[in-house]
Amino acid sequence: MAQYQDHMLILKSKPYRESDILLTLFGIKSGKIGAVAKGAKRPKSRLAGIYPLSYAICQVYHGRSSLDTLNGVDLVDGFPGLQKDLSPLSWALLLADLVDEMFSERDPAPEVVPWVIAAWDRLQQEGSNLTTSLSAGWHLLKLAGYLPQWETCEACGEIPRQSPVGVDWEHDVMYCSRHLPSSSGESRGMEISLGGLLTWQRWMALNVTKLGNYEAKGIIGDQLFFLFGRYIERHIGRMPRSWQFVREVENMAGKERNRLF
Repeated sequence: MAQYQDHMLILKSKPYRESDILLTLFGIKSGKIGAVAKGAKRPKSRLAGIYPLSYAICQVYHGRSSLDTLNGVDLVDGFPGLQKDLSPLSWALLLADLVDEMFSERDPAPEVVPWVIAAWDRLQQEGSNLTTSLSAGWHLLKLAGYLPQWETCEACGEIPRQSPVGVDWEHDVMYCSRHLPSSSGESRGMEISLGGLLTWQRWMALNVTKLGNYEAKGIIGDQLFFLFGRYIERHIGRMPRSWQFVREVENMAGKERNRLF
């Protein structure tokens, strides 16, 4: 039993008992934990105002219960810009869901925190929410142990030079245009353009300070959006509920762009 302090992402919250809040946190040192913020729903509580999609220094008590107790919190960044528009909000919620789904409790993965902070911060700014979020999402998958071998063709070992290429999310391999597998039977992958593959490869070579580079536009963005969803569904086992929210918001944005242009 011990009191500890950690820099933590506040991923989720929900009401718990009469005046408490149940939080899902992800710390640099402690990994993912569940914690109770006792009395946080009371207006004068020192824990009042805790909300998801923020980053804070937390004082936590770990006792015999599976749930820790949040005793104090110093907000570092509340990312207020995420609340101003549905698009950045939907993507930020998806990244929080992915961290919650992919990492086990009390299994430290310190590199997760800077990637999520960088993504939430960039989503507040003007730019491509899809590019920022998908590239951050793929790096979170990598940190969770999922890394497709989409560099050379599984059949011939060569680097693809022309479109299309085949990406297989079942076996995490890729095929060049000369060795595309038959489309018969249950689909375990899809064809994407060479530009889509190169964009994905550039994303995976980025460090966290370069998040948001190599924007995915038009058909490339559509391909990588669809591929990301299918990959998550296959390897996590189900789609986070926030994925549907992202899809609906992106569809609305697409219709608006079509109407305007």
